[in-house]
This record gives sequence, C-alpha cells and structure tokens, in this order.
Amino acid sequence: MAGEAFHQALALLKPLVSTGVGASVLNRLQTHLALVRRWNPIVSVVSEGDVAFLEERHLIDSLSLVPYVLRYCGPSGSLLDIGSGGGFPVLPVKCVLPALKVVLIERSARKVGFLQRAVAALQLEGVQIIHGNFPEALPKVDAACVTARAVERPRQLLPTLLKRMPLGCAFLCQSDITPVPGVKTFHVEHVEDAWRQAALRRGELYIISQQTRS
Repeated sequence: MAGEAFHQALALLKPLVSTGVGASVLNRLQTHLALVRRWNPIVSVVSEGDVAFLEERHLIDSLSLVPYVLRYCGPSGSLLDIGSGGGFPVLPVKCVLPALKVVLIERSARKVGFLQRAVAALQLEGVQIIHGNFPEALPKVDAACVTARAVERPRQLLPTLLKRMPLGCAFLCQSDITPVPGVKTFHVEHVEDAWRQAALRRGELYIISQQTRS
C-alpha cells in the first residue's frame, strides 16, 4: 500500500494515534484487503468493480472516520456497526484503534462467516459479531458511536436508529440524506474537513447526535 492517497491518509492519522500507525497495523490493513479480494468471488462483500480499487474506495474512506470515532468513543470506547458486509469501515478503524470495543451486525450468513474469518486472521480482540437484522437482533443500542456505511436503505434506518441511540451517542452517517421528520431530538453536523478537501472520503459525512429526550 504505497499510493499517494494512502500516504496522505497516514499523515492525517499520525497526530491522532498515540502509538502511531506501525508495521503491525499496516500488516493488518493489508491482510484485510487480501481477504476481501480472496473471498469476494464467493461472498460478494464489495461490488466487483471495486475489487481493483479497495484501497482508494474502501480502506481510506473507512480511515477517514477515525477522528470522529476518537471524538465520541476515545481510543477504547464502544462502536456499533450496522450492516457490516466486508468489514468497512469498522475493521480498518479497529486495526488503527485496537482497544476499541466493536459490535458488528450483519444479516447475511455468508458475510457473517467472512467477518468471523477476517477477525480471526487479523487477531482482533473485543469484537462481537451478531447475525441478524437491526433492530430485531439488537433492540438496544449501547454504544458511543454508530456506523452503517454499507446499509442499502439509510433513509429507512435513520428514524429506527435515532430512537434507540443513548444520549451523547453519535451516528457517523456516510450517506447524503436529510434527517426524516418525526425525530426531534438530534443535532446534525455536516463535516467538511481535511479528508474531504483532499478527496480521501468518497462521499458526504454527517454526524447525527442524540442530545436530549423529548
């Protein structure tokens, strides 16, 4: 992984990660991409056209969330990822922040199998993988931060998620959606940062946080 964009990403991460992004982290990130390439013909964890561009379209985009995961979770807080698919963004984030406690929920049994293989191969601890739909398989959100990068219908997910988020929890929404009517107690921040300015993030990022109860 020697592309210019990846080096830019590492430079942005350097002041955020106290232990640095060393060889062990880089090896884990490379191993994750290799697993995606190996298993994608069988499991379809990313679109076929993305396989040749995993670093640019998936890895770096995932790493762009690290500053905001740190803002809400710190280095060892709890993160929930809904619709984890091939493990983006949560597995790259977990590689950089190994003390993070993460819960992955995925409805596809084949993708759950892939995630289990990936977590074992990356030797990651503090990872729980749940097979099922949200919120049926996980009715209570107990996390400081939520991601859902691969969800097919984020507009439908939003009201269901926000009603279950605890105070202070933040949803890092990577879909360009307007919060739907009927959910009153949230704050929305549209992020324009160095990652976005350098075209290292694929799309938009909205931070939607539950601050008060109605």
